[in-house]
Amino acid sequence: MNLSDLNKKNKPEAQEDWLTTYADMMTLLMTFFVLLFSMSSIDPIKMEQFGESMGKILGKKAAKQAGRVSLLQISRDVEKIIEENNISDVVELTHSYRGITVSLKSDILFERGRAELNPAVYPILDAFVSTIYESIYQIAVEGHTDSDPIRSQLFPSNWELSTARASKVVNYYISKGVDSDRFRAIGFADTRPKKENTSDDNKRANRRVEITFLSIS
Repeated sequence: MNLSDLNKKNKPEAQEDWLTTYADMMTLLMTFFVLLFSMSSIDPIKMEQFGESMGKILGKKAAKQAGRVSLLQISRDVEKIIEENNISDVVELTHSYRGITVSLKSDILFERGRAELNPAVYPILDAFVSTIYESIYQIAVEGHTDSDPIRSQLFPSNWELSTARASKVVNYYISKGVDSDRFRAIGFADTRPKKENTSDDNKRANRRVEITFLSIS
């Protein structure tokens, strides 16, 4: 057997080794992307951060395709608003599988047992008008109360009170020019507390209105 015959014999094996290595690499990449996608189903912000990272590697167009960058931008805008207006004691930003949530303490929004907006809170609500107006997301405004019962002619229970408060916030933003079709107002009464209703401080934390930019409408 001469050298030429030996080369011909080994050539198919070399080609098969190269294809096997390539297939393994593609499988690993696919597994990596599936893992990242599964993370995004839990937290949409992580998906957007991934999309932003992909953009640095593949370009801005790829970033927009990989994740909804505008939701991540909303989070950054809200953080900036809270910091610049020094309102971290009354406004809280969280994110979950649902999207971005801005939580406002009801005690600054309303008098106890009432659903008329306190004019002193208008500047805080106004600070978020631009972010809400320019976003593309559906928005859920949810009212929450503590466990103390309310029995008045206007609000027979906390269900009516929490719903009325959510509606007041929605109507305020509609009056500022935000499309009404983007909103849903929901009252949960005391059924979704942040803390146990065992102290005044805990009850104060439970009395809130939450504005959520929904990742899935």
